Amino acid sequence: MTDAADTPIPLDPDASARHAVAIAAHLARLGVDAGDIVAILAGNHPGFVAARDAVTALGAMLAPINPRLAAPEIAFIVGHARPRAVLVDRKHAAAFAGARTRVTVIEDIVPTSNAGAHTIDPTRAGATLLYTSGTTGRPKGCVRPESAEAARLTELRSTYSLSPDDVHLVACPLAHSAPGSFLRAARAAGAHTVLLERFRPHAFLDAIVATRTTVCFLVPTQVHRLLELPAAERAHDLSSVRAVIVAGAPIATVTKARLAEWLGPGRLWEFYGSSETGTITVIGPDEHAAHPGSVGRAPAGVSIRIHDGEVFVRSAALMAGYLGEVGASNVDKVDTVPGHISVGDLGQLDEGGWLTLVDRKHDTIISGGSNVYPAEVERVLAEHPAVAGVVVFGTEDSDWGQVVTALVAPRGAARLDAAELTGFLREQLAGYKLPRRWATCSVAELPIGGSGKALRRAARDGFLAGAYAPL
Repeated sequence: MTDAADTPIPLDPDASARHAVAIAAHLARLGVDAGDIVAILAGNHPGFVAARDAVTALGAMLAPINPRLAAPEIAFIVGHARPRAVLVDRKHAAAFAGARTRVTVIEDIVPTSNAGAHTIDPTRAGATLLYTSGTTGRPKGCVRPESAEAARLTELRSTYSLSPDDVHLVACPLAHSAPGSFLRAARAAGAHTVLLERFRPHAFLDAIVATRTTVCFLVPTQVHRLLELPAAERAHDLSSVRAVIVAGAPIATVTKARLAEWLGPGRLWEFYGSSETGTITVIGPDEHAAHPGSVGRAPAGVSIRIHDGEVFVRSAALMAGYLGEVGASNVDKVDTVPGHISVGDLGQLDEGGWLTLVDRKHDTIISGGSNVYPAEVERVLAEHPAVAGVVVFGTEDSDWGQVVTALVAPRGAARLDAAELTGFLREQLAGYKLPRRWATCSVAELPIGGSGKALRRAARDGFLAGAYAPL
């Protein structure tokens, strides 16, 4: 029996425009005007797209809320953003049960003949307020004015040669930064849009075949789920696909090689960026082999500077700042590299302009006076055939200050052995980088965020609380 959530939904541009006009008229009646914030909590369906177009038509700023967040997290974002109106789809309306915030269910706004005269332009970028994942504390709201979003759309259309001939399959939550940007860029290019309510590997592959998908964006977690399938189950007709774009978190070189081999030549793209910056670097299908481990080079109009190992970037796609801190793009980094901002990543830039990320600055482990970057240990461990996933973090130690600690998930029924894994690492890493403490959990229990980023604080808290089995 086919699950409706696995059925691809082609976006009908005319129906979407009519719905958007009705939503815009409804929001105007609520007093929404240019510059106001409108929050939306909704899944991947046409109502989300229509709502975005409606908010843009009014000159307001859309604040997407991740439907996977818990009620207190949703309440924090709404309380912080103080939106003039909140839109929600019927499936997630319960998140606001009993709330004082005025909420409108998107499906209840029905197009009528006198809905209003608002002009809906699907090629327009629109301003957004994007909340960070909050891995280092409370989420912050990135204020991205329409000019920044327009610059991002121009870059995406150019980099990936988006056109009316493309079929863009949306398989990631539209509430996230990159999927939302790709949606707007593809629509601005005249591409056909197809929505998947959720990602499941088999359904995703079936959707590619059924819709003749040409372009899609994936995060590393989705890549891992696809590569975990037996080869026979991955044997779908992917001949229509010309570009699979991966970003959101570091991806191991061996994983990229497996993905490229499966997809075939000329199809795998990767970029590095953030909600605050837009695209920072891009690496194309023919460049991976020559630059293993690199996340690419800056596209036209983007400047990268390395200061004390930290990556700073300048482009037309930068956010204006964090909500409540506009003008201070990164509070403690404003004047470090004039005109550039940092999101806390550490990296190295070679003479050819190729960037290799080392780690997140705040995740650095200082063990015995030496810096250890968890992402480096994670990348090597991910190449072990028995390892399906890993999160590395530091734990306090009276002797070393901190010691490297690894939480590892086995691949299938594989048995993990700490001594054997340590030996594997020792062949590629210095001794001071090797984990001294180990724990294990299932792939489902591994603390990985929706974009595929390791949630190291959550892993450390779980480890200290005894939530994971020792290895």
